[in-house]
Amino acid sequence: MSYELRNTIEILITIVLPLLALYLKGGWPLRSAVISLLCLPALWYITYAPIHELSHVAGAYLVGGTVTEYKLIPRFWIGEFGRAWITTAGIPYDWHQLIMTSAPYLLDLLCLAISIRFLRPDLVTRPFLVGLAFLSFCLRPAFDLVCETVAFVLNDKGDFYHLSRLSEILITWSFILFSLGLATFSIVIVLNRYRHSTASEPSPAT
Repeated sequence: MSYELRNTIEILITIVLPLLALYLKGGWPLRSAVISLLCLPALWYITYAPIHELSHVAGAYLVGGTVTEYKLIPRFWIGEFGRAWITTAGIPYDWHQLIMTSAPYLLDLLCLAISIRFLRPDLVTRPFLVGLAFLSFCLRPAFDLVCETVAFVLNDKGDFYHLSRLSEILITWSFILFSLGLATFSIVIVLNRYRHSTASEPSPAT
């Protein structure tokens, strides 16, 4: 299976289908749901790679390293799905490398925890904002984790491969399974919270 096809399937499973489920279950006006379903995946697509790579950048500077080269945005205008990257220098110790490499996934766990605590109908009601929060705090981390796990299983030398070289393989797999479990839990709990929600956009003033 090509990287592009694999990436498309991952996007469909972790981004498109959960968003569709949210709006089908939420009971919002059809117009609001359609607009959100058209806009939000595109917004995710152009922001996902920069967020991921800038997390690595933050981790690198946190441990005293520097970034010598970077590519934050895939050339999606020519059909390039992924392959953003950074090159670092001045990170001589394994535990420094570990922090830099794991930084995006620590951000993922923080986002998932925020979604479980705060993403509920009494706090977020407008359909676009609900979808944006669901995308940002649940689905973006879920895609990040699923994408890297699949790459790891297929022996692609991505972040999880490097984490396994910096720590024990058992620790890496424990982190992967815990993270995927938390991502799944967050998606399910948020969808259940908004199931047949009565939340809707405010009516125009009369």
